[in-house]
Amino acid sequence: CPSRLLVGAPWDGDGQGDIYKCGMGLRNSSCAKANLGAAAPWLRSSAGRLGMTLVDSKDGGFVACAPLWSQECGTSVFSSGRCVQLNEELQLTATIAPTAQREWGGTYWDVLGCATLVSPCPLPGCSTYMDIILVLDGSNSIYPWEEVQAFLGNIMGRFFIGPGQTQVGVLQYGEHLVQEWALGQHPTAQRLLEAARNLTRQEGRETRTAMAIRQA
Repeated sequence: CPSRLLVGAPWDGDGQGDIYKCGMGLRNSSCAKANLGAAAPWLRSSAGRLGMTLVDSKDGGFVACAPLWSQECGTSVFSSGRCVQLNEELQLTATIAPTAQREWGGTYWDVLGCATLVSPCPLPGCSTYMDIILVLDGSNSIYPWEEVQAFLGNIMGRFFIGPGQTQVGVLQYGEHLVQEWALGQHPTAQRLLEAARNLTRQEGRETRTAMAIRQA
């Protein structure tokens, strides 16, 4: 059999990306495009750069990933990435998108300035929701407190807040951990922003970050 070369084209189609299969060693060899946008319509919704990563599959095919694929959910945008599994004929056999599935489990951690964002499963997908716990450092090492309040309001303003969508809870720590408000206690963005403006600093000579994260 003549040799074949797989070529990832992540900038193909305005950044959606695609895969090409090219002949090698033969005169007048050509390349065949997979046209995955037709087989996987979700590819057309985002400049995900499919083909940036290509990996062999045990069944003789391969896996191609679109690491920058994004999904809009309300006012939030999640860049979770997606992959496709293809056979030797460049036919789509499966879509791999674990972070977009309701049944996915785990915990997502992100350090944001003076706060830590903890989002227990499940993670992004418009058919699901997020529970976000913000862990704020309220010790004496944080000053001025107004900047923390502004930071908190800025973060919460980036999510679609509402029942069945995103809920936000806040913990504050210094020497001790205090639950400022629980998930769902402020079910609208307006109430959350008002609570952020009224949040006072706990203070404390110690900054017990590890304790706060463990208990969150």
